[in-house]
Amino acid sequence: MTHLMYPAAPVSTHSPGSGWRLGLLALVLSLAACGGSSSNPEAPPVHPDASSCAVAPTIENPEPGSADWKARDEANIACSQQRTADLAEQPTELFSGKLPALDAYREPSRHDNKRFRYTLTTTPNRANKPITVEIYRPCDSHSCPDLPSQLKRHDGPYPAVVIVHGGGSSRRVHWAPAQTLAEAGYMTVVLDTTALIGTHGVDTEDVIEWLFATPAAPLANGDSFPYWQDLNRDLVGIAGHSQGASTASLIGQTDQRFSAIVAWDNLTTITSGWVDKIGIDPPPGVTIRTPALGFGADYNFTPIVYEEAPEPATTNTQGGRGRGAGPHPKDLGYQELKAAKVDTMLLILRAATHLDYSPLGGGASRYGEAVINYYTLAWFDRYLKGKVDADLAKDAFQRLTAARFDDSYDRHNISQGRYDPKLATAADPYLGNQPYLIKDMEVRNRLSFYFKSRCDIGQPGSSKRATSEDIRDGGGCTVAK
Repeated sequence: MTHLMYPAAPVSTHSPGSGWRLGLLALVLSLAACGGSSSNPEAPPVHPDASSCAVAPTIENPEPGSADWKARDEANIACSQQRTADLAEQPTELFSGKLPALDAYREPSRHDNKRFRYTLTTTPNRANKPITVEIYRPCDSHSCPDLPSQLKRHDGPYPAVVIVHGGGSSRRVHWAPAQTLAEAGYMTVVLDTTALIGTHGVDTEDVIEWLFATPAAPLANGDSFPYWQDLNRDLVGIAGHSQGASTASLIGQTDQRFSAIVAWDNLTTITSGWVDKIGIDPPPGVTIRTPALGFGADYNFTPIVYEEAPEPATTNTQGGRGRGAGPHPKDLGYQELKAAKVDTMLLILRAATHLDYSPLGGGASRYGEAVINYYTLAWFDRYLKGKVDADLAKDAFQRLTAARFDDSYDRHNISQGRYDPKLATAADPYLGNQPYLIKDMEVRNRLSFYFKSRCDIGQPGSSKRATSEDIRDGGGCTVAK
């Protein structure tokens, strides 16, 4: 899909449990019993119940087209709609207007100087149009007097991550990863492109030049980045979704200032088959040099029934992209980095859609966001902070290759989950939210059984590598004995 516009979402003024919300919830629950809730992130994690969305399907490898195959497919599609259905439990005053709404629990001004430090500003692009930018800085020793007990303080200078949204999307749908990274010690810079499509590359390049500008080396207009003294210029990464993922895939390799890439649906090949119209194209002779983590999803915007195994794809309708509708291979970017002997992983998330990474509308799975942010944080810890912190590099490597999730993301998760009105008060309805937690879940059960997840990454301090061409069914991402 060239432009990746997002579908319109319905508008509702109904109360929780009525109207379209109730109908959607009933539809999902009629397809499969999927789920289990989690507790407040400040309390000990509660493992979800043993339902079809939380654990492995009963029939692991049914024959394509069989009754067991179709039953597994039906249950998987139901799982892909859970987060949307859970909105039926949420108070209308928090989630109103366009639905599914932007995550009310992540609205940054609520947490400024509490969980992180937040600035909303603009910088002009090369055409002198203002680019809106959110800047998140960690809480340091002199800020955030009410920092939650599960979070740590971090003094600068900070490694940084630039985040780019997808076509027709918005910086606001990436509040969760931006805030998670800031709470974990990164300065995150999240931009809105100046047009829905076609400017992702050029606007991102202009924001990057602003990020690196100082009073001693300002932009042509004399501007410099407002927190230039807080930036560790040797530790900068880039992440993006959809067209933003293509932008990250390209700029992360061509701009020598970047040391790590995370591409949310999907890591795009840049040496062959480039098709994305983001305002810039790969220059000739690009050297693949930057470690890159790619994500994919079982479905595009709308979950579809798979009548037969979709992988390996017999044709390619998407050029160098791994995302989109129709038959196509999802691992092209991964294979490009692997061939160049550069560390890379590809994670195809079970029951996820293209909108798990950008919840503007349509379906989203219950656990997708948590898994996305778990691996995103681990990747940047391994290839940004891990460049100067050997212990953290080893810890991040363990998280990337673990068979079960730990709580490294759960402690940051305040996003929309299930809702328990008994925990809420009239003065603070936000207390009723119960974010989805993943601690102790098996990694393989969060990965697609339609598409292979893969890894080829070096073990810190060793010449050994953790490799797998099928993490889910191949025994995990493991180091050879």
